[in-house]
Amino acid sequence: MIRRPPRSTLSSSSAASDVYKRQDHFIKQNIPEWEEKFDLRIFNPPRSPPKIRTPLDLLRVLKNKWEIRTQLPKLAKWADVVFCEWATHYLRWISKKNYKNILACRMHRFELDRHYDEIQWNNIDSVLFISEAMERKFHAKGDYKGKTFVTYDNLNIEDFPLIQKEKTMQIGMLGNIEPRKGVLEFVEYFGKMNLPEIKLSIAGKAKDATYYGKIKRHIVENNLESKITIEGYVKDLNDWYNSNDCIISNSVYEGTQTSIVEGVATGCWAISKDWDGAEEIVDEKGLFTNVNELEKCINLFYEWNDEERNKNIKKAREKLISKLTNRPKMHDIISKL
Repeated sequence: MIRRPPRSTLSSSSAASDVYKRQDHFIKQNIPEWEEKFDLRIFNPPRSPPKIRTPLDLLRVLKNKWEIRTQLPKLAKWADVVFCEWATHYLRWISKKNYKNILACRMHRFELDRHYDEIQWNNIDSVLFISEAMERKFHAKGDYKGKTFVTYDNLNIEDFPLIQKEKTMQIGMLGNIEPRKGVLEFVEYFGKMNLPEIKLSIAGKAKDATYYGKIKRHIVENNLESKITIEGYVKDLNDWYNSNDCIISNSVYEGTQTSIVEGVATGCWAISKDWDGAEEIVDEKGLFTNVNELEKCINLFYEWNDEERNKNIKKAREKLISKLTNRPKMHDIISKL
């Protein structure tokens, strides 16, 4: 007897074109495997802009609302399992309906603060998280009756191979340049620390023009142009990671910071502010809470000889990869719901 795999609908809130089956969403690397295991359909309409400034913005809003009202109900009635990649408005909408199917979602970072109170959580069978810290915060919010899992399917580690390299005397930050990432504060720290031989590379898109301007002004006004480079968008991530000795996080909060995982996989040493969950992906020798501890973390790395440095990097990499890859895979969780 062969049991037919359950039909599943994946709902994703990433921006994309207006067809059911599309690849440019957060878990696109998982889709080939999911298609092998499930009769899969994807609902991923164009994202509504945060503000309506032009007629095209208005058209996008109306198109999004139209697809939610006309297409999402059809898919929800068709599916045995509905999985929402984000715990946002799609999950809010479907959690208040009764389609008599299994409903699951994955929660990242911002949804817990912005959308938790909008969702009928006890109509949701399972919630997946990208960190143990997020799972703890979720349970602290209320008395959820369903199942929870911590998983990590965000990237293929094989795409970020370990490279043995000589020290480059450069440390790097990668991510959206916005206040939450603490880039300006780190630039200020960097100028105060006694690190005469170390340079800083900042890579990523500027999400906040005013904030970005403050960073550039601080660099110029404090004569740090020869020490700090703002790279902007980086196309070849592996090349950028390999140009840095350490990958830095000075974020206020994160889910599981992708640049830390990618950087450690390629052979960078991770140094991070001790935001809740950082200890899951960063060696304890790389955690800091203030500028004095930060300077000690950086100096410790550069005090290691080549043998010590390579040993510590390899150990941290193996520990991280083991932790993340031993977590259950999303398709395995969904198949057992």
